[in-house]
Amino acid sequence: MNLRIIFLLSCLLLSDLIQSTSASSTSSTTIAIRKNVFGHSKRRSSTTPLPAPLTKARGPVSNASKHALTTLRGGNTKADPVSDFLNAVDLFGTGVFAFSGAVTAGKKGMDLLGMLYISIISAIGGGTVRDIVLDSGTVFWFRQPIYFKICAVTTIMTFLLWPTLESRLGWKDSAVPICTADAFGLGAFAVIGTQKAVELGLDPIMWPVVGLITCTFGGITRDVMCLQNPRVMYPYRTLYATAPLLGSIAYTLLMQKSLVDVDTQVAATISFMVTFTTRVLSFNRSWRLPHWKNDKDLVWNEPIMNTLTYDESEDEGSAASLENTTPGMPPQKIQM
Repeated sequence: MNLRIIFLLSCLLLSDLIQSTSASSTSSTTIAIRKNVFGHSKRRSSTTPLPAPLTKARGPVSNASKHALTTLRGGNTKADPVSDFLNAVDLFGTGVFAFSGAVTAGKKGMDLLGMLYISIISAIGGGTVRDIVLDSGTVFWFRQPIYFKICAVTTIMTFLLWPTLESRLGWKDSAVPICTADAFGLGAFAVIGTQKAVELGLDPIMWPVVGLITCTFGGITRDVMCLQNPRVMYPYRTLYATAPLLGSIAYTLLMQKSLVDVDTQVAATISFMVTFTTRVLSFNRSWRLPHWKNDKDLVWNEPIMNTLTYDESEDEGSAASLENTTPGMPPQKIQM
């Protein structure tokens, strides 16, 4: 009976999610377009003519939907192909991060509500921390509830389906396709987070900082709440935070007119590709940032994964354990 109720709830949320993404109302879209990055409506003088109402296109995606997508996650509000692509990938990446958080919480023994908490923290925690630290008004996913809906639907579907897929079909949350999808979303997070710093008028040296916060603070908070070491802070896993950091730095340098004069869309595309490529290339390599050598290096400096899946019980989440082979000490489990 409980599973039936959960399944019915997930169907209702999924239906609402599809409706909200396929057709946005004209009034809410117009308000979203008029808002600046601080979330306050722009004042219109009495002489300014009212904008023409948005008409619904006959194609598969309406004009209203396109304008709504360009205002997601508090990012830039320009309607261009690159921004549309990044915001679409942003939604996709939110689902991937939410899935990762839900799996991590489930493996830690949490119930459905706990899985939802960790799912939300993993997917949109970085943007939440960014908006709070920058005092940029209402947190983006309160203004755009589609992010919460994605997290809720993903968590419920993961709760219902993932144990069966893992036990009977042998699927793994550390599989290369899932990690590649994670890298895809990571690239969009890096660009959109950096663009938010640009729009707020911060000093360029802070742009990569804001991009990195957007990409990683959700995972750090998740790991702390799940009582495991934050994976982005240790050299014992494949490079993760380095990828969005390099992508944000690339965007920052390309936007400096004194160094190079490129279009914003070109800079965003290059930044996305730098983040995505760096993360994917690190999958099967033992790249590490400089760190003090210790006994754990004897265990961790081995091939990371085979041709199909990681051996490290992956990225956004699962608790990995390896034997501590410190000379003179009995074998122990190192929880990550």
